[in-house]
Amino acid sequence: MRNVDQSRNYKIAVTGVLGALSIVLALTPIGYIQLGGLATITIMHIPAILAALFAGLVPGMSVGCIFGLTSLLRTIMMGGGANPFFMNPLVSVLPRIIFPVAVWGVNRALLLIPRFPKTLSGALSAALGTLIHTMLVMLSIYVLYGARLIEGLAGNLESLGLNVSALSPIGGYFAILAVMEISNGLWEILGAVLIVTAVLSSVHAAGGKKSKLRKLEEDGHE
Repeated sequence: MRNVDQSRNYKIAVTGVLGALSIVLALTPIGYIQLGGLATITIMHIPAILAALFAGLVPGMSVGCIFGLTSLLRTIMMGGGANPFFMNPLVSVLPRIIFPVAVWGVNRALLLIPRFPKTLSGALSAALGTLIHTMLVMLSIYVLYGARLIEGLAGNLESLGLNVSALSPIGGYFAILAVMEISNGLWEILGAVLIVTAVLSSVHAAGGKKSKLRKLEEDGHE
């Protein structure tokens, strides 16, 4: 019973800490990284990734929900700003609740492989989770506001040699997804991998030191 309580308390603590971090990233400029004149990438989804990796499915989805709600609040406070689509909770909230499922599932699957490095598993889960996050957000926008989205990105699509008027519904979605990945998505995947790898490496290193210290203490009591 004690182990169950400790596990529950740990998950609540992780959810609280990373949920608070998600709020800070969403409501301040800290959540955005400007890469010179190349692109502006967001790291606001990373707390949800870390929650799924450290504490499991429910904490990951909970922090994802917090991320989505703060994103919605930010958009409302800005009066729509540059992203009026995010005024709709189906765009700003729902995809953020779902994508940590992929992070958790990929990580669990990779760790079933004998001796698969935990840090590498986390990095790959972060990469795929970031991609799926973009795919889900763009899918929700495309389903709800497809015509407006294509109109807004017409110049980008044509620069890739695409005939906007000839795009099929499925082709239109993947064309828009390609534009997003080229402009921001690939940088966001790289950023997520680097940050998650750094955090996991630090945590595992600290855990290793604690284990060695505990073993020395036990040996000293023998």
